[in-house]
Amino acid sequence: MMLFDDLKDHEWELVETLFAEEPQRSERRGRPRVEARAVVNAVLWVLSTGEGWSKLPGRYPSPPTCRRRFDEWQSDGTLSEMVRLLACAGRQVSLRGRATAASVKPVVPPSRDRLRGAFWTNPESWRAPVKMA
Repeated sequence: MMLFDDLKDHEWELVETLFAEEPQRSERRGRPRVEARAVVNAVLWVLSTGEGWSKLPGRYPSPPTCRRRFDEWQSDGTLSEMVRLLACAGRQVSLRGRATAASVKPVVPPSRDRLRGAFWTNPESWRAPVKMA
């Protein structure tokens, strides 16, 4: 496996402004939003090593969190700008085919007509409800 070094302070200073306008939690309930620097390091680890999200070392935030933020950053251009800025500072990040336009999943807003009570573990609940006349 390829060795990976987290961002140095001077590298983080180059890209930090890309994440300054990320939403902040206004409520005190739920988990606090993971700091961008930790997620950036996790994303760079995946891109640099070529390993999957499930192989993410425990020192990073959860794989689903990192993957979700990766998808957000990829779709809004933040990821490519971050890679460009880091490359200008001498840090090469291999995207290993993960950040191509073809791999961007379209963001589909949730539908108001979605089925309520559908559970992945129960195929019977996947069927559309029968409307009574």
